[in-house]
Amino acid sequence: MQYYSKEQLIVAIKKYSNVTKKTPTIKEIEKNRNLPPRSQLLKQFKTWNNLIKQCGLKRNKVWGYHKNELLGFLIEYKRKNDNIPKIKDFTGTQELPSSAPYFRNFGSWNNALKQAGLATNKRDRYTKKELINLLKKKASLLGRSPKGYELDRDKRFPSSASYSDHFGTLNKALQKAGLEVQYYNRKWTKEEIIFWLRRKYNELGKTPGIRDFDKDKNAPAKNTVRKLFGNWTKALRESKIPVKRFHSKTELIELMQKLSKKLNKTPTRTDMDNAKGFPSYAPFVIKFGSYTAACLRAGLTPNDGRNNKIWQGWERHCIEMAKAIYEKVSIKSDSLVDGIPDIYIKEKNLFIDAKTCGYKEFREQVKKYCFNGAKLEFWCIFKGMENRSKKVRYVYAEELAKMMKDIGRNDLSSKCYQFIKNIYSEEQTSLA
Repeated sequence: MQYYSKEQLIVAIKKYSNVTKKTPTIKEIEKNRNLPPRSQLLKQFKTWNNLIKQCGLKRNKVWGYHKNELLGFLIEYKRKNDNIPKIKDFTGTQELPSSAPYFRNFGSWNNALKQAGLATNKRDRYTKKELINLLKKKASLLGRSPKGYELDRDKRFPSSASYSDHFGTLNKALQKAGLEVQYYNRKWTKEEIIFWLRRKYNELGKTPGIRDFDKDKNAPAKNTVRKLFGNWTKALRESKIPVKRFHSKTELIELMQKLSKKLNKTPTRTDMDNAKGFPSYAPFVIKFGSYTAACLRAGLTPNDGRNNKIWQGWERHCIEMAKAIYEKVSIKSDSLVDGIPDIYIKEKNLFIDAKTCGYKEFREQVKKYCFNGAKLEFWCIFKGMENRSKKVRYVYAEELAKMMKDIGRNDLSSKCYQFIKNIYSEEQTSLA
């Protein structure tokens, strides 16, 4: 990672501000890979607003308000506008804080209004008669009985919690109002669930799965089944239904290879889920630790050959190896080409990018980096697709391990073999 001084950070932010014609936000900086990383900015200036201040720019919003300051904004808004401030009044404005610090400091908007000595926008105390009348009014607007979430979203009406507090449940309130109760929270018994499992078994002609119950709205919920029986398998056994046999690792590999031949490519997770007569991708993850590991075991090149944690660890390792070989290297420099190469060796005019494998040909990357005689190397853990350009070379972990051993860096050599072992392992844990 490139290190930036305070002066360089200020210059970078000012330059970005001049281009965009506004004060940048921290989220914009995080998304732009051509700018210094957020961690360095905050390390040097402690807070984002300190940096903005030293750049001589106008702050977007003030963070870290004191409670009294927040209450002051509410009181001042009431004085100027002669009405009680609402959340929407504090949204999308540069002059006022957003509603977020009010919720963090006071728990709710109404609590903040109360502490500011202002009336709340929504009542929180109703009589039973008022609640019934409002429930009937809401039903009249909808043309049917309202649902709990519909009451919660409409600020003109009491929340569903208000009805639960006064009547026990929203359904009881609906009954009191003479309205139709559409949904019941039914309490299932074991016998009823066994009946449903047997019914589905006969209906489908096979062992019912969780998905079969999810598709039927009248069936008990999967979580209800698990709660009463412990897990789905125990429920099947108590229902005297044969438990579905899961595929072995060998069978899964054969099925993946079969689908690969059918599609003429490595099947993606979506391909697995949509293919008739094949299992979903879930058992591959369960058996092999990750879908990528399953592809590798099947002798296939993963579509996206990078498990992010492994790739990030491999990238750091490649940087250490490049330093051991070439000593003078540029890391993550955005001033060399249109992009940010992992490593650049000036004396060799060589770019190096760390990849878990060649999961595609990286044609755009080759086009960007390989000009003015520059060459590109991809340092990979295992073999995948390769770009045929003469300007590109692929160097794999085994070769890198031997190179490290030859220069006396047995620690880096051993780590190469760890990465090779790890990429094929079922855990696929990351290496620091």
